[in-house]
Amino acid sequence: MKPFKTIDEQYNLLLSRGLLFTDENKAKQYLLNNNYYNVINCYAKFFMNEQDTFIQGTNFDEITHVHFFDKELKNVLFKYIIEAEKHLKSILAYRFSEAYKNTDYAYLIATSYKSEDLLEVTSLISSLSKIIKDKSRAHKDNPIKHYLQKHDTVPFWILVNYMYFGQLVYFYKHLDDSLQNKIAKDFSVFLNENLNKINVKLTPKQLLTYLENVVEIRNVIAHNNRLLGFKCKNNTAYSKEIHKQYGINPNTPRQDVFNVFIIMQCLLSKNQYAQLHNTIHKRIKNLKNDVYSIKVNIILDSIGFSDSWYNSGKLPQ
Repeated sequence: MKPFKTIDEQYNLLLSRGLLFTDENKAKQYLLNNNYYNVINCYAKFFMNEQDTFIQGTNFDEITHVHFFDKELKNVLFKYIIEAEKHLKSILAYRFSEAYKNTDYAYLIATSYKSEDLLEVTSLISSLSKIIKDKSRAHKDNPIKHYLQKHDTVPFWILVNYMYFGQLVYFYKHLDDSLQNKIAKDFSVFLNENLNKINVKLTPKQLLTYLENVVEIRNVIAHNNRLLGFKCKNNTAYSKEIHKQYGINPNTPRQDVFNVFIIMQCLLSKNQYAQLHNTIHKRIKNLKNDVYSIKVNIILDSIGFSDSWYNSGKLPQ
């Protein structure tokens, strides 16, 4: 177990490894407020050489700017992932309720789902039932409690507001093919709007992989883990219309943050995606102004953002 080091010892260790400081007191306060591990172990690696010392000319302020960039990137992505989640809730609620408008509690009936994996469907139904049970027993009033008391049922468009993102994606995964296709078609409207096209169609498989990777990114952000260098477990499904314009081919890995960013075109309105795009572009511009001892590409490569994307500054065509 590594021994505890005081802030002064942390500062002197960084000094001995060749790190420069503009203001000693401010640096020590930053380490105290933000945790040495969370700042140095997570972000200083971009500025270190093979000898475990800092590249000549590296200033502590640069590391704090990379730390801040990661935090800001997480903030902006989280903001628009929440918007994507709202869209998913709304579309799922409408299409499922439309399909089972004459059946109370259809979401608690196994035949409302695909039959390929009964254990997963049973687990899903159990999790939805638990939401109703917990809310019905809550001390405070809530819509689920109200509907049970007044109507003796809970419509799916009410329940969906209490489902977390991962549950929503799991729910979509187990719907029958007809419903999955309808919902994929609904999300295709976003993609066509962003691409200025009219006939691009998302498949349920594509949409599911996009949603699953967005959930992974959301969980990283929610747990305040480092986004720089993060890779999702699986590739997003390839779409010629989305990926080709960025030089991404079917054999290119598609697990990084950039690949999640570009598929947000399928989940956001044109205006929302433009805001997301422009905000990230601005954050990168600020980073380029604040980091000078290394090429910023080293940092951006860890999340898949290329110079060609940054230099074009253009929204999808």
